[in-house]
This record gives sequence, C-alpha cells and structure tokens, in this order.
Amino acid sequence: MKPTVGDIFVVYTPRLAAYTAVQVTALKQEGKDELACVLSLDWVGPELPDAAAVAAMKPIVVNFFFWKEHHVHVWAPIDVPHGFVHVGNRPPLLTEKSVSYSHWPTGRHIFSQHRWETIPQATRDLFKQTIAKEDRSELVTLGGLELRRTTQRLDTDRLRAVSNLAVFEALPILTSVNADAPVTGLFDFIRRRPFVYESQVTNHGQRVVDVRGARLSRFVLDVTGVQEVYLNDELETLSLLGEASPGLRIHAEADGRWLHLHTKDTSWVWSGLDALDELHVHSFRELDAGSIVRRFPKLTELRATGAPGNLRDTAELGALTGLRVLMFNEVFGMSPEEFPGPERFPDLGRLWLTSLPADVAASVKKAYKAAAQRGVDVSVRQPRKPEWLAENLDNPFRHWDGEDNIPRPRRRRRRRCIARRARPRSRPRPSTAAHRPRSSPRSPPSSRTTPRASTRWMRATPSSSPWSESTSTTR
Repeated sequence: MKPTVGDIFVVYTPRLAAYTAVQVTALKQEGKDELACVLSLDWVGPELPDAAAVAAMKPIVVNFFFWKEHHVHVWAPIDVPHGFVHVGNRPPLLTEKSVSYSHWPTGRHIFSQHRWETIPQATRDLFKQTIAKEDRSELVTLGGLELRRTTQRLDTDRLRAVSNLAVFEALPILTSVNADAPVTGLFDFIRRRPFVYESQVTNHGQRVVDVRGARLSRFVLDVTGVQEVYLNDELETLSLLGEASPGLRIHAEADGRWLHLHTKDTSWVWSGLDALDELHVHSFRELDAGSIVRRFPKLTELRATGAPGNLRDTAELGALTGLRVLMFNEVFGMSPEEFPGPERFPDLGRLWLTSLPADVAASVKKAYKAAAQRGVDVSVRQPRKPEWLAENLDNPFRHWDGEDNIPRPRRRRRRRCIARRARPRSRPRPSTAAHRPRSSPRSPPSSRTTPRASTRWMRATPSSSPWSESTSTTR
C-alpha cells in the first residue's frame, strides 16, 4: 500500500509495550525509487488512538546524547511496511525538508529518549554544556596524562597509563571505552560511567565479566577463557569474539529478548540467550539452519552473511514463525524447494536476499510477489549461477557484480585483473623501470571513480548515534 501526504499510522513497539505514531509529510521520486518522508510523532498508547488522540499528535523532539532538539524525519521506501495501521490524515505537521534516509521509524528513538531521561538532570546538563562549547581545546591533567576535557574515547594506552581509572571520571562526555589488554578495574569503571554507551574489550584475561548496571548500548567482547558474562539491562547489540568454551554462560535481560547478537561462531556451544531476538551470523563457510532454529527458536530477525557460505537444511527456517526480518548475503547451498514460503512467516516485514543461487532467486520472487504487494519489503538481487560462483569464489570484488551504481565495464576490468593475478607465471616479468618516465607522479584518483552507494545501501546503514533508531543516515 502506498500512502498519501498527511496520512498518520501507528505501529506496535515491543520495547515500549505500546503503539507509537508517524506521519507521511511528503512523497518524491528519486531515480527508480519512490520515497515517502516519514515524521515520528509524540504519541504513545497501549491501544489504537481515537480521533481526539490523532488530532492532538505533534512531532516528537529528541535530545539524547548529541542530538539538539531533533525531529526524527526521514526519507524511506514509499510502501507502508507490514504492521503499520492507518488511523487518520492531517495536514503535514512539519514542512521543512529532510536530508536523512532510513526505514520507517518504529519507536525505538522514543525508548532511547526515555532512557536518557533516567540519567540525573545535573549530569545531563553538564554533558550538554560541554558539547555546546565552541572552544574544545581545554586541557586537563589526569593521573599524569594531559587530555582534552572533551575526550570521548579511551583506549588501552591511556587506560593503562594511570594507577586508578577513577581519574577519568572528570571527562564529562566520555562515551567509548576500549581495551585490547588487561586493565585493572575496567569493568567496574564502565559500570560507573553514565554516558559510556559502547565498549570493545579483548585479551582481558577475566573469567567473569560483569557489566550489570552499565549503560552500554553496544558491547564487543572477547569470550576466550570466559566462564560467566553478566550483561547490563537495555543492551542492544552484543558482538562475540574469540573462542567460546562449552562452559560459558551468558546472562542477559529477559534471556536476550531485546538483544541483537553478532557472531561468526556457528557452534553455539555456550549457554544462555535462549530468548534471543535478533541474530547476525557472518563470515561462515557452512551453516546448519536446523541448529539456528534449535538454539534460538524465538528469533524475530535473522541475518546471515557468508564468506560465501552454504546453508544446509534451509527448510528448517520455516519453524521461525515469528521472523519479521530475514536477510541473506552470499548464501548458497539451498534449493528452490527448500526456501520457506511467505505462509510460514506471517509477521515478515522485510526479506532481502543478495547474491544467491539464480534458481532460488527466481523462485522466491515468484512466491513472494503477493507479499510484496501487501507491503513486505522484498528485495532479491544478484542471482548467481554455479559457473559464476566457481569463477568468483576468491574474487574480493565479487559483490560489485550486479550493483547498479558500478559501471559494467569497470566490473569487467576488475574481473580480468583478478584473473591475470591468479594465473601462474612461466617466466619472470621483465622490469619496466627503464621505460618508466623519470618524473610521472600518479595523479590522485578522480572522485568520479568512487562508486556511489546505492539508495538501498544508504537506507540500510545503521545510525552511528547511541541508543537511536536507524534514522540519521545522510546523503
């Protein structure tokens, strides 16, 4: 279904256990894409709104972290996504142009704003005052180190240069703490800092990792040698590195009900996260769909990115009836008969398949045609034949083939270059030094040689802002 300007829709936001609202403020054609400009509204309710509630709706203004009185107002694919319910129409509540591209907002930014407001007001005021300063060159001396007071990130060298991490509590906008070696008191420090929303910790040497009470949104953790992991509530993304042992147990809020797990380990020998919400498994060569279903039966989002890789027993995915998002990239080894049909995924809102067997691509397009007309975001791109895969298995630029924004002659030249490099040489290549001009500096590449990111890729790129929905990608 395509909206008209002024339409107001609501969608259920599980994290809030309530409905949130959006309005379509404009429509446009951009190349081959039809887009709608979607504005997030301030209404939240346990049931569908009545006419009076619709008449009272206003644009929501968010100001968490680095946002400054920001409207969530983005260009998104024009088709109304699955799950959005039309509740009324009003003249656009915001007429200023948007420069952001994303998906239709689903209310996660409202949850982020509520989370921000749980931080003491005085602490938030200091954060805002610090980032508002035009002069950010002020220096402070902490534990013998001279740092800018506006330092946002600490890494291993600085962390290990002081005897007590408490000295860094004088940094009012510290948001990222990362270490690739043991640091005494590291996890205690992370728990105490209200604005540290991301951390990557490797080679830490701890058997028990406890970040309960922290305000992390993204956590990258090396689990080699770890026996217990206690995650903070409201963590959104967990990335596991290293080699997990069968004795590892991961404890999370609601057993992972609100968590996105990012991993390339397909053995899942550890325990915990039985109610995991979202899984992204990447860089695999072989993956058993049945093992995913048995290990994480409550998934609502599954992303699989091969190296490329083969997916076995694909039909087993039909047991994941709660899936709302299914995305494959460079996944092979499946047949058209195995891929589950739309009747198996009643809540599906997005199906993106990129670089997959050609016969599967053709079958899925046909099977999901009606679902796409109902509003499911269906994208099936870069179908591959067996001979193509054999030729490009070791080609690092294989994903260029089929990209509309990369000229075909350029793709052919790159393929020929890869093929020449792969050929064995029967004799040494003669030196060309004697024939090279003495003074011929290579000119910098023209900006025109850099492929422009496609519209779909821009829309799919997550926002870099903490606690936010993917609503701030700007072209």
